[in-house]
Amino acid sequence: MNNIRCEDIHMFKYKDMQMVYDVNSSSLHEVDNLGWDLIGLMQNGDDREQISTLLSRKYHYDQVEEALLEVRELREKKLLFSPVPKLDKGKLSSVGIKALCLFISHNCNLGCSYCFTRREEEKTLSHMSWEVGKKAVDFLLEYEGGYYREMDFFGGEPLLNFPLIRRIVEYAREKSYQKKKEFNFTLTTNASLLQDEIIDFLNRENINVVLSLDGRPQIHDLMRSFKNGNGSYHKTVENIKKLLHSRENKNYYIRGTFTRNNLDFYEDIEHILGLGFDSLSLEPVVTNEGSLSLREEDLHVVERQYDRLVDLYLERKEKGNPFLFYHFILDMEKGPCLYKRLSGCGAGMDYLAVAADGSLYPCHQFVGMDEFYMGNITDQQVSVKREIGERIDGAAWQREECPACWARYLCGRGCAASSYFQGGDLCSTYKLGCDLQKMRLERALYLQAV
Repeated sequence: MNNIRCEDIHMFKYKDMQMVYDVNSSSLHEVDNLGWDLIGLMQNGDDREQISTLLSRKYHYDQVEEALLEVRELREKKLLFSPVPKLDKGKLSSVGIKALCLFISHNCNLGCSYCFTRREEEKTLSHMSWEVGKKAVDFLLEYEGGYYREMDFFGGEPLLNFPLIRRIVEYAREKSYQKKKEFNFTLTTNASLLQDEIIDFLNRENINVVLSLDGRPQIHDLMRSFKNGNGSYHKTVENIKKLLHSRENKNYYIRGTFTRNNLDFYEDIEHILGLGFDSLSLEPVVTNEGSLSLREEDLHVVERQYDRLVDLYLERKEKGNPFLFYHFILDMEKGPCLYKRLSGCGAGMDYLAVAADGSLYPCHQFVGMDEFYMGNITDQQVSVKREIGERIDGAAWQREECPACWARYLCGRGCAASSYFQGGDLCSTYKLGCDLQKMRLERALYLQAV
């Protein structure tokens, strides 16, 4: 019974199930009352004789001995109370830059209340030039990062500069073929500017599309209005439907945000599903805007929404009409390896953001911040300040709460931007964000078990 650490086992109850999650092996076990009590006593450090004596007062002696044997067998197979994995630090380091987020335009035709890029309004807004776009492709192909290269067209609203997107894709296809690499592209858009010409291009080039939609008309329009104050819901939905119909509902994600204005966000998810969009994510807002940001006292309301979502998920699955919800996707057997899960998004390491002027930053949320400036791809000799990326990567290992957290191998070590903007520095823990993450993970684990 020695060398058992409480932080290596997570026990939780959800609905009618009692579950034990072995952190180090990512093994999930459903247990009865005897198993629950037994594993709880083992976590407390009781030895075999003490456990047998204590449990025999409540359960039949033979049942207790059988349960002890089952736990021992699971432990020998390293599926319960498994040892802490030995990490090769070399494998945790990035082998090169393999993904870029391009701010095709810092301009936007919407004025979303929670947009983190609104700080750019204090500066001169601009479109990216062909010179910068071309050098972004060349820059990405220079680095060793495996066969695939990822490029996300971002903004602002990138479709305001659509001709550049088309030109970059054409150039990247040509150059990657010469280099024996392959580009995958993603476009993140508010969908209001989608036209037939653009849709045909996106489909022809097999570009994945992330589409911003917050849910019900009154919620979406409250947060995502045009600059003149008019709501964008109807135009957004009309264009999304046209796009998805043209690509047989493939290669897309609906990405929404919920705030204190719609803590009943289950209704928004149900609305989105009712529109026929079945691949989605609804994320909690991360902002310092007090009227929008979530608070600790909101968690019980949010928890109830996720509970309702679990019920809907199972109901639709049983009826043969399933949907994908980003935070419920958890592959316990064939998912990313431990090193991939620990590397998270790779901000500042294998993933960088490129501002319209060619400036490099660790991720899209840090664009425009001098403290996180990493160089410029238009320089004759591009010198990337890798120490900034290493600082972000290293900060994730310095958060005091993380080593003892049961979700440490599932959360990607958290979001550096959330730590910085909500916690005050890169090494801070954004507690509310962690609480939400663990809330969703428990429900995702439950859905694995049923």
